[in-house]
Amino acid sequence: MTEPESAPAPGGAPPDHPEPAGNDSPADSRDMYAIHAMLRRELADLPAYVEDTGAGDGERVEVVADHIDFVTLILHAHHEGEDVLVWPKLAERAPADAAPVLATMQADHAGIDRGLATLTGAAASWRANPDAVRRGAVVDALRELIPVVEAHLKAEETHALVLIDTWLSAPEWGEVGMHGIACLRPEQYPLFFGMLLHDIDPELYGVLEASLPPDLFTQLAVSGPREYARYRRRLAAAA
Repeated sequence: MTEPESAPAPGGAPPDHPEPAGNDSPADSRDMYAIHAMLRRELADLPAYVEDTGAGDGERVEVVADHIDFVTLILHAHHEGEDVLVWPKLAERAPADAAPVLATMQADHAGIDRGLATLTGAAASWRANPDAVRRGAVVDALRELIPVVEAHLKAEETHALVLIDTWLSAPEWGEVGMHGIACLRPEQYPLFFGMLLHDIDPELYGVLEASLPPDLFTQLAVSGPREYARYRRRLAAAA
């Protein structure tokens, strides 16, 4: 008597499902944890940077507002890459029971985009008029946005990463990362990688190392942390 085939987990691959995208190896989305850790840390630090900036100190406001713009750029580019290159593929390939997860991810991104628009608008107003009222509006926008982002990141880690690893190939997943990098200026690469590598788990360090050409990773693994350390000192001085 043969054992009956077990049903796949929601969104998982059915028995004998071929590798995604032909013979390519499947995606390894563990690097998402590194991106998320970076975003959580930088967002969590932002309210204090804003609150500690004196009213009328336009020079310091510029430093902190620039940081807000950089963090929001990274977050938006990260989500845009998923919207363009991940969710449509999963909608085509994953089973129907994955549809609620994909709908939630897309709705979350739309809500976060609205929060980012509010934040960047408040930061622009603060730049133009660095008073206490506009500073408070930036803090309010951050405190509203941060828990929304955190809820989304947790849901993505719990429900979406398994879909990515099951239904996308490694080259397809690599395109998502390259989309995010393409949104940066070349002179921002060391800062971004320094931010990404800061306090990173050793396992995730290895995942990132394997995703880049060795010479490039070696260069950025040295220049990135140095640039990020200088950047953090500047932010601390601005607070």
